[in-house]
Amino acid sequence: MQGYDDSDAVRPDPRAARVPFGSVTTTAAQHPVRARIGRWPYRSDVAHLVLLDHHMVPDIADVRRWIVDARAGGARSMRTGALFPPAVPAFTATGFEVIDTLSLLELDLARRVDTARSGRPPARSLSRLRRHQLDEAAQIDRQAFPDLWANDREALAEIIDATPSARARCVRVDGQMVAFAISGRAHDWGYVQRLAVDPRSRRLGLARLLVVDALDWMQRRRVTRVLVNTATDNHAATALYRSCGFEERAEHLHILERRLDDR
Repeated sequence: MQGYDDSDAVRPDPRAARVPFGSVTTTAAQHPVRARIGRWPYRSDVAHLVLLDHHMVPDIADVRRWIVDARAGGARSMRTGALFPPAVPAFTATGFEVIDTLSLLELDLARRVDTARSGRPPARSLSRLRRHQLDEAAQIDRQAFPDLWANDREALAEIIDATPSARARCVRVDGQMVAFAISGRAHDWGYVQRLAVDPRSRRLGLARLLVVDALDWMQRRRVTRVLVNTATDNHAATALYRSCGFEERAEHLHILERRLDDR
């Protein structure tokens, strides 16, 4: 989920344990479905299930297997990552409920025009976001997103590792990180996976700078289409992506949750 929202809600305890389950591969009768089950950021009792390819469509047997795995890891509930509509029925059939709906935007890189690059700050403002800097990035993430959707260090590392190749960049002002973006590529698909700007540094063009940098990187690697999602009510993020050439798709993505202490 992308955006740069602020929240005045009480923050969760950053010291909460986070023990990842690791990767899980489930092969159904006719198709392989790969997913990663980890811990939800800042919640030691919530499992986080992420499908490793947006084209994957699990069946009920797949979901039941993941429920068993999550219970075995001590989770009391499970939340999914953002799911495309075809993946949703197997989850709702096994007791999951939708807890959030996201807008999905797509960009055809072959039709990208140079006007998407206008008005950006100097490229020297960008630097590589390194693994040892993820704690700093997580602090920005918690300021930019509501509590439920904030990422910790481990979650950001998992986002970087979610695609075969990734680009992580940040912006610093007077030596302090104020914004970052993580993007990925899988085959000819590109993904703007996370974008966060410190609320005190908004309206400086930093989000646009990071998006354009990601698109330049994807274009050099022959990516043809790029996807990004954001909260349906995040109008600032939607306007940003549209200004960079993205168009909103008709379908929405869904995040679902199910309690695991019931049978």
